[in-house]
Amino acid sequence: MTLLLHISRRLFSASHTASVGRQPLANIVPPAASTTQKSDLPQPRPVTPVPPSSQHTSLQSFLAYARDTKLSTSSTTYVGTYYEYLCALSLRRLGFDLTRTGGRADAGIDLLGSWQLPDASHPLRCIVQCKKLKAKAGPNLVRELEGAFAGAPTGWRGEDVVGVLCASREATKGVREAIRNARRGLMWCQIEDIGEDVGRVRQMLWNQRVGALGAEGVSVGIRHMLVAGDVKGQDSHDEVVLMWKGEVWEPS
Repeated sequence: MTLLLHISRRLFSASHTASVGRQPLANIVPPAASTTQKSDLPQPRPVTPVPPSSQHTSLQSFLAYARDTKLSTSSTTYVGTYYEYLCALSLRRLGFDLTRTGGRADAGIDLLGSWQLPDASHPLRCIVQCKKLKAKAGPNLVRELEGAFAGAPTGWRGEDVVGVLCASREATKGVREAIRNARRGLMWCQIEDIGEDVGRVRQMLWNQRVGALGAEGVSVGIRHMLVAGDVKGQDSHDEVVLMWKGEVWEPS
């Protein structure tokens, strides 16, 4: 299978979004006033809490567990757990190192970990919520994410922790405004399941507070991946990439 790659390099705002057809793919929330300062002191990643299940710790091991236990693919447990692992796997190529912590007593936090950025002296600590939505996203999801900070484990507390909301639907105007006006550093990632246990990041946005913590100068672009032999115009492989100094940035 041959892949033909093309990169769109852009810095996005609420009024400037990349799109395929009519659906926006990526944008950056316009800056808001912030007093958060980026720390230059190295901060080792804290110890991640023990995963909620000893039977699976990755998407592939969860799929094996689901087959062995005959877990229904339409059950709430399957759908939620599958999407959490899919989000963690999809964000890895954008510099995230995430561990699933979701479960019955997760305090509203599904994934914990860090985000490595090209100009940050240390990775940003992240708490993540994952939402497999059927209806459009609303600002209530942002308020729910803000509330999850109160239940964050030791090591993921403080003003320099970023809250990430992963959802299967794109951010609405209300969501973007809520993220822009949030007191904490917040981020939205739209992640789609495109089949064969593969996820695609279609939209990524964050507020100025995240920029002040280490994302300043990083922008979002779209990588057009056309598979040889595909139907002309078919959009099945466009995805978000991070741009740094005019080039696609990928973690080492």
